[in-house]
Amino acid sequence: MMFNFRRTAGLLLTFIIFPAAVFSFNLEGIAINAGNAIILNGESIDISPAPAVAAPMFGVSVPMTFTDILYFEPGLRVYSTSVILAVLEDSTYKPVPAAIETANRMGVLNIELRPETGAVFNIGNSIMLGVTGAPVFTFRFPLTAYEDAVDAEHRAIARQYYFSAARFLGFYAGGFFSWSYGENTALRVKVGTNLPVYHIWDGDVAGFHDQLIIEPEIGIVWRL
Repeated sequence: MMFNFRRTAGLLLTFIIFPAAVFSFNLEGIAINAGNAIILNGESIDISPAPAVAAPMFGVSVPMTFTDILYFEPGLRVYSTSVILAVLEDSTYKPVPAAIETANRMGVLNIELRPETGAVFNIGNSIMLGVTGAPVFTFRFPLTAYEDAVDAEHRAIARQYYFSAARFLGFYAGGFFSWSYGENTALRVKVGTNLPVYHIWDGDVAGFHDQLIIEPEIGIVWRL
């Protein structure tokens, strides 16, 4: 399956623009988020000896409400990972987690677009609880190669893996707790899971949990 940038960009704009065209909305403000992307590794130790990855993650989002319950929060997260190309049993290559001391590792920039929708429940004047879900578009770009890695060739192989079989597509499900502690600020704690739904069709035998991402976050919302 070839990556079609225009089609994907159009889909993202639909998710962002369509709710605003149907409902009047209340913009909460701008949220600055920090947390970790904990990426599970389902490969056997002889293919990928590295454990699950915990990559520092930073992002920005725009929370808004359309009714007392309906919630929408388009956002962007960025984090970096280290991978190495592993040769699978069918002689194909797959980028798998690499320890920082691995000589021929590659550095990958991960850009995650997450247009969350869901429901919120106000408890008093300062507490909000919410549940959200969203299609997730994670674009992974191998940017650097170290020591023994063949720079351009290895990066091209990894990039082909990430963008083939729509492996940039996931599904997010999560929940959050929000506490308004000032007139124009709120503290928000969020935990969610980015499910690698592309394993349904990509033929990977490592297990559905391989490349599943758990994303705990904490953020500050500044009201405009």
